[in-house]
Amino acid sequence: MKKEKNDETFLKSRGLIILILMFLFILVLTFFFGDSGIIEILRSQDKIAELRSDIEELEKKKIVLEQEIKELEKNPLALEKTAREKLWLMKKNEKVIIVVDKKDKDKVEKK
Repeated sequence: MKKEKNDETFLKSRGLIILILMFLFILVLTFFFGDSGIIEILRSQDKIAELRSDIEELEKKKIVLEQEIKELEKNPLALEKTAREKLWLMKKNEKVIIVVDKKDKDKVEKK
């Protein structure tokens, strides 16, 4: 009778240990690979840093564009120059000459 009781308590304690180990294993897996695990947190931090650098870059571009807008509003010659360069506008009896680099010419010929 005592031997059966010892066997039952041994199995119960062994089962309890296995249950605890399984719980700890699942807890560790969740800690590393879960939705809010360490790996996901590190990925999110990298993404945040990347987005912050993108924001800084865009803010610098915004400043440059705002300065360009102010210059175009103040100076009609700058407006004319920009219109000629970007929109290919020209005055009457004026010819536009396009200079093509050799590299660009090779790209066009390959197509």
